[in-house]
Amino acid sequence: MRLAACNFDLDRYINPYISSSWLHLLPKPIARFLGYRHDPAPSIGNVLVWWWAFIGAFSGLLIVEAVFQTKKLQGEGVPMVIASLGATAILEYHTIDSPLAQPRNTLFGQIFSATIGISITKLFHLSPHFESLRWVAGALSVGVASAVMGITKTVHPPAGATALLCATEPAITSLGWLLIPMITLGTTLLLAVALLLNNIQRQFPVYWWTPVDLRRPLMGDDIERVPSGTEKPEVAPTASSSVTHAIDDQRIIINKEHILVPDWIALDDDERATLEILHTKLINGCGGV
Repeated sequence: MRLAACNFDLDRYINPYISSSWLHLLPKPIARFLGYRHDPAPSIGNVLVWWWAFIGAFSGLLIVEAVFQTKKLQGEGVPMVIASLGATAILEYHTIDSPLAQPRNTLFGQIFSATIGISITKLFHLSPHFESLRWVAGALSVGVASAVMGITKTVHPPAGATALLCATEPAITSLGWLLIPMITLGTTLLLAVALLLNNIQRQFPVYWWTPVDLRRPLMGDDIERVPSGTEKPEVAPTASSSVTHAIDDQRIIINKEHILVPDWIALDDDERATLEILHTKLINGCGGV
């Protein structure tokens, strides 16, 4: 017996207030390095992906470490680098098509996790037995951060490490609230380098806020569920859409008008975002917000 699914989508309430992409209004060189393409970027092959991933991770982390080692920040006790930014660099420069690597996930995921990690660690710090409870504070920080990132659709795995470091790494714990601007600065620098290098031969980001096409008048669920064992009624042909005559319970169909998913398939946020990315590419060549 299958239990009824319980779904909550924060974007249902936020997206009506988010404007559609305005990147196409900018001068082409600027729009290009913000990820806009009139046509989807062609594949460059895995060898070049590895090359640009190396250049990006090296350059991005080098810049972050150089900034973190300035006299001003060193005087505040800031470490050479926050270790979780190394994992962020892999996503930002290698798997740049992943929903986990997009700016909303990267920036907000890190900020939320740092805030949660420091808050929980400071609460535990009130106990005289804090040192023996660091491991509990770390586990709780990651658990809460995971839930918050899921609710806000900002899942970014390296941010879980940030939350963990707040409790388990004394150098990070000692930063206190200073960690929040520092992780924001580090993440922003990595993102700036990613915009510059990833857009030389590739395309980044795939979207800034959401893969959903915000120009569409209906802001409801973009993924249409098809009851198992039933057929999808014929869709009238249009100039911009493919014709779907029927769908059974063994196929997922994506075209310019619909994403059709059998009702027995449970999608998490990352899988839903991946389908939306493909949908957006069909519609306007990755012109999402």
